[in-house]
Parts: sequence; structure tokens; C-alpha cells
Amino acid sequence: MIMERQSRLGETHVLVLPFPIQGHINPMLQFSKRLASKSLRVTLITTSKSMQPSASSVNFESIEFEEGERTNSVDDYLELYEKLIPKRLAKFIENQTCSQHPAKVLVYDSCMPWALAVAKNFGVQGASFFTQSWAVNAIFYHLKQGTFRVPPEEPVVSLPSMPELRLSDLPSFVCDNSGSYPGLCKLVKNQFSNFEEANWVFCNTYDELEDEVMQGHINPMLQFAKRLASKGLKVTFLTTKPMQSPSTSISIQIIEFPEGEQANGTEEFAHLFKTLVSERLTNLIDRLNSSSSDPPKALVYDSFLPWALDVAKQCGLHGASFFTQSWSNSSIYYHLNQGTLKVPLEENAVVSLPSMPVLGINDLPSFVSDTGSYPSLLKMVVDRFSNFQEADWLFCNTFKELEHEVINCMASKWPIKTVGPTIPSMYLDKRIKDDNDYGLHLFKPDSELCIKWLDSKETDSVVYVSFGSLAGLTEEQMLELSLGLKRSNRYFLWVVREAEQSKIPSNFIEETSEKGLVVSWCPQLDVLAHRAVGCFMTHCGWNSTLEALSLGVPMIAMPQWTDQPTNAKFVADVWQGGIRVSKDEKGVVTKEEVEWCIREIMEGERSLEIRKNSEKWKNLAKEAVDEGGSSDKNIEEFVAKLLCN
Repeated sequence: MIMERQSRLGETHVLVLPFPIQGHINPMLQFSKRLASKSLRVTLITTSKSMQPSASSVNFESIEFEEGERTNSVDDYLELYEKLIPKRLAKFIENQTCSQHPAKVLVYDSCMPWALAVAKNFGVQGASFFTQSWAVNAIFYHLKQGTFRVPPEEPVVSLPSMPELRLSDLPSFVCDNSGSYPGLCKLVKNQFSNFEEANWVFCNTYDELEDEVMQGHINPMLQFAKRLASKGLKVTFLTTKPMQSPSTSISIQIIEFPEGEQANGTEEFAHLFKTLVSERLTNLIDRLNSSSSDPPKALVYDSFLPWALDVAKQCGLHGASFFTQSWSNSSIYYHLNQGTLKVPLEENAVVSLPSMPVLGINDLPSFVSDTGSYPSLLKMVVDRFSNFQEADWLFCNTFKELEHEVINCMASKWPIKTVGPTIPSMYLDKRIKDDNDYGLHLFKPDSELCIKWLDSKETDSVVYVSFGSLAGLTEEQMLELSLGLKRSNRYFLWVVREAEQSKIPSNFIEETSEKGLVVSWCPQLDVLAHRAVGCFMTHCGWNSTLEALSLGVPMIAMPQWTDQPTNAKFVADVWQGGIRVSKDEKGVVTKEEVEWCIREIMEGERSLEIRKNSEKWKNLAKEAVDEGGSSDKNIEEFVAKLLCN
């Protein structure tokens, strides 16, 4: 059977047509080798006779384009290429139809969408191959769709499933208003002129690199699932993306949602998700009810999906809304939903809410301080409270001792239960066997390199710097941060994602090699738990903030957007476990400020007090999830309720 399959595949002829530049030829040549290794017959078509075949498994053929050598500009070359090559490609495929192995598929560079029409004319299937990252392609797609204009009207651009993008983060064709490369700009936009008609769309990336799984929501709910399983409950984790179970005690069920990839904008995605996933979730629960010996009794859903409560009630289940952010942040959105907090706010506004410290406009979540920045996301976070009072439980990823005032205030009205911190048990109470990792990572960490480097450093001597998986700093901010780290003369471990490393000043890594280590990603929990780490310069995402508090690491808070400004306010002024950076009139944290903050937290007047407070929160976090602690009691109460029913 295997030989028969290989024989049939060997008769299947695939043509591969890359755009004639090295950065496009190389990935498509490697893809050709992969196809050939699967026993397909592959021919790579080039416009250069001088190209030397580098793979015996791939045939090489050339289409003449000597005229291209005589053009005077890039635009002239592109215009001539599109005029002549389609005709010559058609002639090439026509000749192939008379051969022993006629072509069945044409894999063409996405920069040449006209190739699809050529393929279809000869009854050949077409596959568009995108050589760039899908993140970059998505920008060009939304440009083509008119989701945003060029030049961009705002200093930041928000696109579905993408981090916040500043002008300096955009491809040069997008942010350059001078029209320096009109031909190339047209080329990248036209990739999407007919791509939906192709039989396949291939991209030179991999799922784990660009998969928008939103660890900030999945990780805490996974950890909560582990806690429930450790209490003897049968737990099923529902996801719309394939993933491996982090524990043998948790089963994974996938609810398909391929339609989300075609959604045009956050609002359309949310609408599609609610419409389709609610129906599929209902069907899944019905199947579990009819076929399982242990039908589900409760649905714990992310608070961002309030419609899931309707599904739960319809299926006769208890409903529990899970808030992944701090309760202080959530309460701000609650008051916005209730009309207690009115927006937009004036520039120097001061906000006073029940059981909360006084908040300046820069202490509020970015969706609230600037309501026009992300209106669809603001609606999403506010809508979490549309029916929350009907839920049987409101779980929050925090611990009572950390936010007792605001929790006590709202718990008198609603069934709010703290269940955090939701970080692996190994770093807290050590009661869940083998729970030493979240079990889900967007990027592969340089674990061995980081820990070995930290092992060589003295206790509390290293500044750990990381701004999470989504934050993107401007080149100016990266320069100031680099200079500040250098001026501090402290050891530092700096996480800079590969996509951001071009913003690091040239020679910085070499010049600071004796003091610093720059990595693309690291095992954050292991780093924060290491004796050598003396402070954490962080964007104050809630998961990172909870990890630092739980492991007793003082913080330098440098918030960017979403809930981070509020978290930073609490870190510095309420919990007093760190200090918050100040920005200049351009919104930049200067090198002098970076240096001062590092020195202040490592050796300054407040250093001792901050370390003492950090140690206090570490102990309280451990006590909360340990046997008999506040969060442990809440989880036990939930389990007992389900078992009684």
C-alpha cells in the first residue's frame, strides 16, 4: 500500500513559482524540498538561467526575462514583469500538459496573484504562498480592506488579534507618506486581490509562533482547572485551538471556530464567536449529557463571554464567571457599566470609587482614560457585567488579602470568590504533583542559558526586564531603556522578542556583554524564583504582577496599556511592592529615569521597605492557596456545592 501511494504521488506534478529575489526564493525552495520528500514531483520555476540547482529532488526550469536587466527602477521592473511573465508562464504550463507528468498544482508567490488566473485557465489548482510572517501579511490585508487608512490617522493602530502598533512598528510602505515605493506598495496590497479564490493559502510561519491564544486568559483558567482536578472533580477544558493537556487529570475538548480567521475586525470576530461558538458549545454539552457517565454540572466561563451563562442555564448547568484580571480593574469597568463612572474624562480628572484609592487619569485602564482608542474592546470589557449578577459564582484571579477592601465591598452584594493566585503550585503551596509549569507557551524560552547565567550571579544582584508577549516599545524608548540599563551598572537579564530586537541600539549587546544577557524569551517563573533576581522591570500585565507578588520580587512598573496603569498604581502606592516610572512630556521614560528607578529599588532609601512588603505578599499568596487559606476555602466550597448536587 505504501509503494502504491508513493507511485501515485510521484505522478502528481507540482510547479513552484517564487518571486525572483533571494528572500522569496529560499523559503519556497525549502518548501519544494519538503513536498519532494513526500514523493511529489516538484519543479521550481525561476527567471534566471544562472541559478544552480541545490536539491537533486527538485527539478529546476527557467522562464526567460532578460528584459528585466535593462529596467531603470524597481517600479519599471515590476510593471514589465507583470506584463511579460504571465504569457510565458502560460506557454510553459501549456507545454507541460503534453508531457508525461502534466502539472496539477501551481504554488505561486503571493506577490503574483495573476498566476492564479493562469493556473485556472489550464485546469491547474492554485496555491498562494506568503513568504513573510502572517502578522505582516495581516497588516497589508487590513490595508487592502480599508480597515485603516494610510498614512495612519492615529499614532497607534489597532488590528484584530495583533499587539498595539505604533507608526514605527508598521512596514515602511504603510507609514511612509512620501510615496517612495508605489510599485512595491501596490504589490503587497494586491496579494489579497484574489487570494480567497486560491485552493490553498500557505504561509512561511508556524502556529505556535503567531497563534493568538491569549495566554493572559488561558493560563489562569488552566491553573484553576488543575486546582479543581486536585480536589477530585472531573474537569474538561474547552478551547477553540488545538492544545495538549497540561495534566492527565484534565481532558481537552476542541470547539471548532475556523470562521474567526476570516473576521474583519474585533466586533465581527466577537459577533461570530458568540453566534457560532454558543451553538457549538450547546451541542457539545448535549453530547456530554447523553453519552457521559459523568455529565457536567457547572460551566466556568471567561467573563469576556457573558453569553456562556445563557448556554449554561439552558443546559441546566451552574454558571461561574471567571475574571482573569484584578478585581480592582474589574470594579472600574463595573462602575462604568453602572454609570457611576462617566466617560470621557477631562485631562486632569480625578476618579473616586467605593473602596478604591483616588485614581488619576493615568491610573485608569487605557480603554477608560482614552475611550476612543479601542471602542470595541471597551465594549467587550464593560459587557462582562451585562448579566454577571445572574451567575452562581464570580471567581477572580486574585487573593482576598491583596484586594480585601474592594472585594469585601462588592462581595456583600454578589457571590465573588477569590481563587488565586493562579500560578503553578510548585511556586506556592507545592500540593499539586508535577504542577511546575503553566503547560502553555507562545514562545520557546532559553531556559538553560538564562538559569546558568543567573547561577553565576550574587543574590539580589540582577535586574530582570520583560514587557510581555504583546508590548512593542518605540525605537526611542528602546534606546533610552538600553542607555538606562547601561548607566545603572547593574547586571540585567532583558527579554526582547525577536521581532523587537532590531530596535536595540547597535553594539549595545557587545558593549554590555559583561553585565547583561539579552534573550528572545525566558522561563519567567524560574527567573523570578531565582535568588539572583533583585527586581523586575515589568509592563504590569496582571499575570506578571501576580507572579512577582507571589515570588516576592520588587517591581519597577512601566505600564503600557489595557489594565496595566491600574496595576502599576496598586503596585507602587497600595501594595508598596515597587516603584512606578515617570514619563517625560513625549511619553518616554528617559535613561535618567530608568537609572534612578533601578538604583532606588536596588539600594535606595525605600529599598528595604519595598523588599519587606514584597516578602509579606509572597507569604500571604502562599497562605491563600495552601490548605485552609482564603482561596483554598472558596475552591473547597465550590467543590462541595457540586458534589452535594
